[in-house]
Amino acid sequence: MMNLTRPVRSLIRWRDVQAILLRYGFGILIDQEDIQEVRRILREKFRIRIGDMDGRPPQERVRLMLEELGPTYVKLGQILASRDDLFGPDWTAEFSKLQDSVPPFTLDQVYQIVQEELGKPVEEIFLEFSREPIAAASLGQVHKAILLNLQPVMVKVQRPGVRPQIDSDLEIIRQIARQVENRTAWGKRFGMIAIVEEFSRTLNEELDYRNEAANADRLRKNMMNLSGVHVPYVYWEYVTERVMTMEAIEGIKINDLPALDAAGVDRSEVADTLIRSIFQQLLIDGFYHADPHPGNLLIHPETGVLNYIDLGMMGSLLPEQRQALGDLVNAIINRDSLEFVRLLLFLGKPLQQVNEYRLRRSIDHILHRYLETSLGKISFARLLSETLITIYQNGIQLPSEMVLAIKTIIQGEDVALRLDPNLAILDICKTVSQQLLWQRLNPQSLLLGAASSLRETLRLARSLPRATEILLKQIEDGALRIGLDIPDFSRTVNHAYIITNRLAAGVIIAGMIIGSSFAMGVSPSESWFVIPILGIIGFSISMLIGGLLVWSVFIDLWRSHRRK
Repeated sequence: MMNLTRPVRSLIRWRDVQAILLRYGFGILIDQEDIQEVRRILREKFRIRIGDMDGRPPQERVRLMLEELGPTYVKLGQILASRDDLFGPDWTAEFSKLQDSVPPFTLDQVYQIVQEELGKPVEEIFLEFSREPIAAASLGQVHKAILLNLQPVMVKVQRPGVRPQIDSDLEIIRQIARQVENRTAWGKRFGMIAIVEEFSRTLNEELDYRNEAANADRLRKNMMNLSGVHVPYVYWEYVTERVMTMEAIEGIKINDLPALDAAGVDRSEVADTLIRSIFQQLLIDGFYHADPHPGNLLIHPETGVLNYIDLGMMGSLLPEQRQALGDLVNAIINRDSLEFVRLLLFLGKPLQQVNEYRLRRSIDHILHRYLETSLGKISFARLLSETLITIYQNGIQLPSEMVLAIKTIIQGEDVALRLDPNLAILDICKTVSQQLLWQRLNPQSLLLGAASSLRETLRLARSLPRATEILLKQIEDGALRIGLDIPDFSRTVNHAYIITNRLAAGVIIAGMIIGSSFAMGVSPSESWFVIPILGIIGFSISMLIGGLLVWSVFIDLWRSHRRK
């Protein structure tokens, strides 16, 4: 299936991918000619068994395969773990197990990259630089260091040679996505090519550490008014595409409950702060940390402050998306299934004809089933997860940033409830929703909205006279054309054309039958002797053509019945 005539950066890498696909039982994604060659190489030269994973569930096979394929595929799996609208809970739960851990690269390589990027040897920039990294992942690793001004920092260094490998992998993934979208209804329905292109854009942004540094500055500014939250400071003079230097953060992982208890941290307060910070990012700021798993959340042991780290994977919502998400939360609180469905249709893209009544009945059932219990016992995450599945089943595709936002809420609740099982998530939702309402009613916000509407009105008023003049001129010259975009218009016209032709043919055949009948009834002694003969011939031809016409109508009816 893979078209190797297309430019692929590394044929050796493609052969590696082929071998792994075959071993995990996914040879369908490879050209048949390539399969034969790779099978022969694997069996004869490497003595590798093929298909020894066939007994495992497909979800587990895919997860293990992605881990073996390497960092690019692990990242892809982690992105897919957030797409509950595309995959069922079994798949997303398995994707969530993907581990992004690889052996660290050498200190000499670290020093060389730092010198290449910052233009100076490590010794001239840092007073101390740890020999062992405190964290190592597929894209880079982090070292502790101390600047010459005695400021403790963390230095993130990109893994050498990672970009060429990712470029090769992305090219291969694009090829596979094209095959999946072209050959499967599922791939076409959800636009696998678009998903891969979005993943490619996100991953390329993550490879440039300047983007992560800008994310840190933006999130820190947004969180300044929320007590108990901190985002590390970035030292921009030591930031490049492959090196980033930021404030050192000492803390306990948010899911290390014994360590938090030993340090005397108030877990319920930390859980409350986490949920408030997530809802503020989503509903008020529109810029959010899209991967709030425990490894990215550290708690200061003395102050209990929540620290957001690893800011490479961020999400952003347009103002109308942010407002719609806030209205969705309000619709959930008020159990307003009608408003909920209206917002879904506004935000999403229907991939098929949506039965709004059935969708509303399903949403109404979910809302009442979850909200009949007390607020403290509601699982907001389970409610949202079930809602996403219902949206998928009804053929509505939400924008990826909206799905990621909902996944962030789900992930954040899971972490918060481990800290405090009695946390009332919906109470926090109500508080943030009220804050959002007051923000919308703020005189400054109303003034800015009115000013924006006024600018649009003035722009329209300036363009209206000229547009009217052009329209009148076209009417005067008889050159006005009106375009209509009617779905399946061409097919409808062709269908009407066929019906008209059949009616005309039917009338002609009826006339021929009647005329032939009269001709056959004429006596040879009263007219030319050929008249009755012509009548017999005409009658026979008319009956034959009429029979064929009736048969074609019957065939069309049968085909129409099968399509239904």
